Amino acid sequence: NPYGTLIGKVSAGTVIAGTKLRLTEYQAAIGLAQLKRLEEQTTIRSENAEYLRSQIKNIPGILPYELYPSVTRASFHLFAFRYKKQEFQSLPREMFLTALKAEGIPCSKGYATLNNMPYLENAFQSKNFQKMYPQEMLNYNKYLEQNQCPENDRICNEEAVWFQQNLLLGTKADMNDIAMAIEKIYNNAGKILTTGKM
Repeated sequence: NPYGTLIGKVSAGTVIAGTKLRLTEYQAAIGLAQLKRLEEQTTIRSENAEYLRSQIKNIPGILPYELYPSVTRASFHLFAFRYKKQEFQSLPREMFLTALKAEGIPCSKGYATLNNMPYLENAFQSKNFQKMYPQEMLNYNKYLEQNQCPENDRICNEEAVWFQQNLLLGTKADMNDIAMAIEKIYNNAGKILTTGKM
């Protein structure tokens, strides 16, 4: 559970810094039982992620992940890629996501930027921060000036596209469906932009 975020979706943004809620024994028992499937599911996700990557990496405007050479396998709790709207006739990411969903591909835009969330200003004004930090470090506006993250802002606000891990537990045919949906959107971007439909 993404503690501290609004109900419904991770991209809704963080309203508080989060809590330290622990698993109950019941939740732990379910988790322990699921560990029996971990190796098999990790292998399937890893293989399907690499296959999907190979299918979409040559679509203009789609920049899938790249692993460092030293990585032998990733867990792929997410399959994330960057979407460059310029290659899709300036089709906004929201319309790209809507078109993917219309093709039956669940997706999201991922995280909101964290460096300027409202809870940070509250933290600067909190009694704990007032006790822990000298006054010159508690200037929230100065913090904002010093913590500009333009690359992060662009990725979070314009480019990131996420597929949840359960999509990667499908078949190669499912991965082909995802790739074909992205290619279909690429080929019909102008029409989607003007009519909202493919």
